Amino acid sequence: MFQPANLKDPAFLDQLRSLEPDLQVVVAFRMLPKEVWSLPELGTFNLHASLLPQYRGASPINWVLINGETETGVTTFFIDEKIDTGHIIFRKTIEVYPEETAGELHDKLMVVGAGLVIKTVEAIESGNVQVLPQYDARDPDSGPLKMAPKIRKEDCRINWDNEALKVFNFIRG
Repeated sequence: MFQPANLKDPAFLDQLRSLEPDLQVVVAFRMLPKEVWSLPELGTFNLHASLLPQYRGASPINWVLINGETETGVTTFFIDEKIDTGHIIFRKTIEVYPEETAGELHDKLMVVGAGLVIKTVEAIESGNVQVLPQYDARDPDSGPLKMAPKIRKEDCRINWDNEALKVFNFIRG
C-alpha cells in the first residue's frame, strides 16, 4: 500500500513500476496521474461510495444524506482522465435508513464495498467483466446529475429557517 505525498515523484513511480502490477485498486483517494493509473495491464479501478454517475466527487455519503436520498450504494469503475467518470464495472445498491448518520452509512458502505472490490478483482482476473459507460448507466427517471463536492467548514452552517426535515438531513450529512 502506498500513500505518497507527490504522485508524480520519479522515485514513487519507479517503486510502483518495479512491482509490475497487473491490476491496481484505489479507494478514497484523489486524482491519479495517467502515469499511475495506466501502468497495470488490466487497469486501475476505484471503489466509489455512490451509485455513479450520481454523486461524483469527494463527499458522496454526506450529500446523499443532505439530499434525503432513500438509497445509495457503491460503484467500482475503471479510472480515466477525469474524476469519477470511468466505465462502471459493478454497482451495489443499499437502503439509506431515515435516521442514519454519515458515520453509520460510511461503515455500512465500507462492508458492502469490500465485497464489491473482491467481486470486481475476481471478474477482471477471469476476463469476465462487462463495463458500462456512465452515460449509459444513468437512470432517466433520476433527473439531473447530483454532484458531491468536498464539504468545507463554511458549508456547515445550519440554516434554521429551512423546514425541519431539511435541517435534520443536513445535520445527518
